[in-house]
Amino acid sequence: MARHRPIPARQSSTLISPRAVHAVVATIIRDQDNPARHPFTTTCTGASTTQVSTCNPPAIPAGQEVVIETISFTGFGDSDKSVLVPTISTIAAGFFQTYFLTPISDTGAFQPTNADFSGVQSARLYADPGTLIECGGFTRGQNPSVGLTIECKISGYFVTLP
Repeated sequence: MARHRPIPARQSSTLISPRAVHAVVATIIRDQDNPARHPFTTTCTGASTTQVSTCNPPAIPAGQEVVIETISFTGFGDSDKSVLVPTISTIAAGFFQTYFLTPISDTGAFQPTNADFSGVQSARLYADPGTLIECGGFTRGQNPSVGLTIECKISGYFVTLP
C-alpha cells in the first residue's frame, strides 16, 4: 500500500482562471431621457443709487419647480467699491431663504471711473411653482455717482410636477 503524504498548507497552490475585463463607459443623460425635466434660463437687471440693487425674473410657472444650478453676475458700481456680494432669494418648500454667494472683486477694467464686477457661481437651489426668484448684489456703502447696476443670469432646469 502506498502512503500519501499530505501537502502542508504553505506549499499548496491555487489555480486562478482569468476573469473577463469590462470597460466602464460614461453615459450622458439628456433631457429626452427624463421628459419631465426641461432646461431653464432667465435673466434680469436692476439699478440703484444705494448700496443694494435687486431684480426679479418672471415668476416660476404654476406646476413647475425650478432647480437653479448656475448663477452668473455682472455689475457696475462707483469707482471706490472693490467688492460686490451677490445674493439670490427663493421660496422652496414654502420657506423664503436668501443665500449670500461668494463675493466678487472689482476687475479693474473700468477704473478710475467705475467698478466692474463679473463672476459665475454654481449652486443647487430650488424655487417653488408660482413664486419669484430675487437676484441681487450689494456693496459697502452707497453708489451715488455711477449707481449700482447688476445683471443676473440664472440657469438650471425645471421639473413639471404631477
